Amino acid sequence: MPITINADAKTFTFINTFHTDRSRQGAIVAALARFTEDVTVSLPGFVGTAVHTSIDGARVVNYVQWRSGEDMNAMRADPRFAAHMADLNGLADRIEPVVFEVAYVRPT
Repeated sequence: MPITINADAKTFTFINTFHTDRSRQGAIVAALARFTEDVTVSLPGFVGTAVHTSIDGARVVNYVQWRSGEDMNAMRADPRFAAHMADLNGLADRIEPVVFEVAYVRPT
């Protein structure tokens, strides 16, 4: 299922904001892509992910959708996730993980 931003969808959205600098932005993107391809895609309930980099080089935002809160929490309890986040802690000055639900979408 592709990522769909839809207020009627029952997906859970996990958004991580990584505060960093331009010199580490690419390493964070690579780590996120590697973890997604090596681990996340095989986990139950994974819907899709997108990684965004800020133009000023100061942030990376990782947007991950899960079919349910239980699926998302199972991923967060996986020991591979803890190791992944430890690696990212070494690349980011600060990480802000937040779970969201879509409240409003205005399609074109």
